[in-house]
This record gives sequence, C-alpha cells and structure tokens, in this order.
Amino acid sequence: MLPIHLDLGFNQIYFYEGIYFLISIVLGTLWAYKRVQKYGGRMDKFEGLIVWSIVGALIGARLSHYLFWQSDAFLQNPAIILSLTGAGNSITGGLMGGMLGGLLFVRRNKMNYWEYFSLLSPGILLGQAVGRIGCFLNGDAYGTATSSFLGMQFPRYGTTIPAFETEYRLSSPAWQYSYEQGLVEQNSNLSAYLHPTQLYEMFGDLLILAAILWIFNKFFEKDHTSPLIFFIHTGGYALLRFALEFIRADKEGVSMFNMTNLQIVLLLYGVFTIVYAIRYFILKNKKAAHV
Repeated sequence: MLPIHLDLGFNQIYFYEGIYFLISIVLGTLWAYKRVQKYGGRMDKFEGLIVWSIVGALIGARLSHYLFWQSDAFLQNPAIILSLTGAGNSITGGLMGGMLGGLLFVRRNKMNYWEYFSLLSPGILLGQAVGRIGCFLNGDAYGTATSSFLGMQFPRYGTTIPAFETEYRLSSPAWQYSYEQGLVEQNSNLSAYLHPTQLYEMFGDLLILAAILWIFNKFFEKDHTSPLIFFIHTGGYALLRFALEFIRADKEGVSMFNMTNLQIVLLLYGVFTIVYAIRYFILKNKKAAHV
C-alpha cells in the first residue's frame, strides 16, 4: 500500500489519488481504442467521444460526491466543488456522468449509443477495477473492522512525492476511523484489520467484465444496437456497490433499513435492469419463434 501526498511546491494535495485515476483512464482508453478499431467503429469520432465521456465523468464524480456524502459542506460553500484539495469524487457519479457525456456526443453525431457503449464497456470496467486498486493503495474507501482472514491493515502515514518523505502530521482516514472506534492505540502506525472493500469491488468489476466479454462475443455481431450490455454493465455494478455499502466504513447519509440514499437508488436501478434483461430475452425469443 502506498498512500501519497502530492507536493506541488505552491500547494500540497494529501492522500492524492489522481495518479491512480490517470493510470485507469489511460488503460481503459487504450483498450477502448483497440475495440472500436477492431469492430468497425468510427475512429474519426473516437477522440471526441472519449473527451466528452471523461469530462462528463469528472463532473459527475464531483457532483455525486457532494450530493450523496457531503451535501452540507456543499451548501455551506458551493465553491468547494472546484477545490483541488479536500474535495471528493464518487465512482458511481463518475460512471453516470461519463455515460451522459458520451450520450450527448453520440446523439450530436448521429451514432448509436448502445453500439458504442458495448464497444467501450470492457475498457470502462478495466478502468473501474484499476481505480479501485488505486483506492486500496491509498487507503481510501475502506471497509469496517473484521476478524476474518480477509482483513487488512492500512498505514497511518503517507509519503510525500517527489521528495519521498513520510508525512507524520496527518493520519489516514482508515487509521483515524480505527482510532475513533477504539480499535488501535494512539501510538500505532497501522489501522485495525479492515475489510479491503476496494479489492472486493475490483474483483466484482472483473467478474462483470468477464460476463460482458462473453455476452459481447455471443450477441454483438448479430445485433450491434442491443442495449443488453449497457444494462448488464450498469445494473451489475449497481448491485455490486449496493452490497458492498453494508461493509463500507466511510458511508454517510443512512436513511432507512440501515441503507444510505445511494444504496436505495442502486437497489432500485439494479432491480430494474434485472426486469429489463428478462423482458428483453422473452421478447427476443418470441420474435425468433415467430420468424
């Protein structure tokens, strides 16, 4: 694990995840490029599609964070959404914002949204998985305390780059949570054993990715405009994230049945995608039988 602080000279960004996010964006974009090229997509529009999607993802990630987790802070100071330090990003909001940005671009260019989402979906899931590895290395999005063999300890202090010096003035959120819960002593340098929910989500993303690749190879050539991959990707992730929220230690905004507002939205959407997929297959089979 390598929690880092970025020293820009004029400013310091503590527990900086931007490097890990950049890696995930690069890897996802490269795979998306190869797939659009391989399956006959419009390469002349690829750059615009990626730019619109990334910008939408960045805006959605920041807005969603303050909508679901820190709405009070946003209402007190709306300018915090533009801050380089102390401002959060939500992967669920990033996914929604990226999809909306991509939708606006393909509509403007008279392209089929379902087709291009199917082509980009594996790259997006790869980026999601790599991003969660970054969260794990940084000690962000940590889980609740556990005594199971899956539990992991996160370091208290981060390393400042480019100097590569340990920063002792600020403790990590995972350690702070452990200390506030009475799970570690003041002089400890590691958190308590916590669920590595970041890695759970990474493995979940990879399972969804495997399912998407199988479905793509089976159906895409027959129907380029099917929305099936879109709903399996987004619905699968919604249900994955819904389940993991129960063991996330940093969740906020619990409203009913020990669920957060985000969980309620994710559950409703996940159920909708299941119903849609079942209906899609029923109608498709009826149509095939009729033909």
